[in-house]
Amino acid sequence: MHQSVLLQEVIEAYTPLSYIQNPILIDCTLGLGGHALALLQAYPHLRIIGIDRDREASTLAKQRLETYMPRFTYYHGTYQDVISQLVQEGIWERCDGVLADLGVSSLQLDTSTRGFGFDSSTLDMRMDIDASLDAYKVVNRYSLYELERVLERGEVRGAKKIASLIVQRRHQRVFQDAKDLASFLSTHLKRHKHHPATLVFQAIRMEVNDEMGNLRALLNYAKNLKHALLTIISFHSLEDRQVKHAFKEFAKSYGQCLTKKPITPSMLELQQNPRSRSAKMRIFHFQG
Repeated sequence: MHQSVLLQEVIEAYTPLSYIQNPILIDCTLGLGGHALALLQAYPHLRIIGIDRDREASTLAKQRLETYMPRFTYYHGTYQDVISQLVQEGIWERCDGVLADLGVSSLQLDTSTRGFGFDSSTLDMRMDIDASLDAYKVVNRYSLYELERVLERGEVRGAKKIASLIVQRRHQRVFQDAKDLASFLSTHLKRHKHHPATLVFQAIRMEVNDEMGNLRALLNYAKNLKHALLTIISFHSLEDRQVKHAFKEFAKSYGQCLTKKPITPSMLELQQNPRSRSAKMRIFHFQG
């Protein structure tokens, strides 16, 4: 089962909700429901609206949260699209908390057919399996220029060289799966602390799922929040920098940033869940 990062810290972040009558929290990235379950257990009057585009994960989440269904509602889709709907329904401005855990779940990473892992049997990486764009198209059909831009946006060092290597290789033989791509990158890139293909895979995944576009939309919609706590957990510098900058701007007009420095996993959590190592959590209080 996927281990939700900074679980206790998330529960503590929403302590103010215990003083509100029937508070509403929007979980923008429901995943397997770990954070939602813990929050529903901690705050017996809390109602959660969960959003996710991964049908496999949300099916499992709804099973976990079945007992709490009277206080839990699920919306399928990207949080960018669903928030737009919630704005129209008048729910967004009335909510008391918003949570976004931007990481990839263990279910996605460890399921071979999803294409997220280095040993995956496909080249997919779609969080929504109904989406038209997948990693196969990005790797095998994007032009050299487009591929280079994808890697640059993902802050991959040597983006031009790597894009060129990928294009040269696919002229001879297309990349069939993630294992093929990871193996190819391993032979051409230096190994540092992590797998040499880590940042390339991350950049491709971000392109497939428009992750930065969704984050920008969330931060833009956040300006309409009134008396709400916004908590965002990011996993790489690109995301964290975007959140840090937005919260700094928000503080000029909308409220107060409650985290001068990001909250990171404890040593115990790092030992129990090494995948949490890059997690950074920032909290902003909108004061209406």
